[in-house]
Amino acid sequence: MRYVAERLEDMIAGLVTGGIGLFIVIEASGYQLGTLHSMGPGYFPTILGSIMVALGAIMIVTAQPGRVQLTAERGQLRGMIFVAAAFSAFALTIESLGTIVAVSLAVFLSALGNRRTPLLVALVLAVATAVVSVLIFRVGLGLQFKAF
Repeated sequence: MRYVAERLEDMIAGLVTGGIGLFIVIEASGYQLGTLHSMGPGYFPTILGSIMVALGAIMIVTAQPGRVQLTAERGQLRGMIFVAAAFSAFALTIESLGTIVAVSLAVFLSALGNRRTPLLVALVLAVATAVVSVLIFRVGLGLQFKAF
């Protein structure tokens, strides 16, 4: 008997979330864990990765088995292409052009994945997200990264 997830998206999301969480836990295992009172550099990534693995497992378990026809509509294809382009743009520009440009591009392209999003709204959302990201991480938390 062959089961296909009724919510194939839930199954894929669970696998991706769990896989990323497992990768984080494996990478963090090379760092000192420390204690709750004196956290080491591997403490937070290990906790976060473990939570992601647990959430991924929950998503996989709750995906209801059943039959479903796998069809992709035109709008879904557009969204997948723009989100993939957003990831690629971020990865290719974060080191060379800085955080503001990389985040702006990623958010702008992601917003264009929905054909009902007006261009001006996507642009404002992109710039606002980039500015807030820099304010939170660079100014607020004092992380050292290149804004431009």
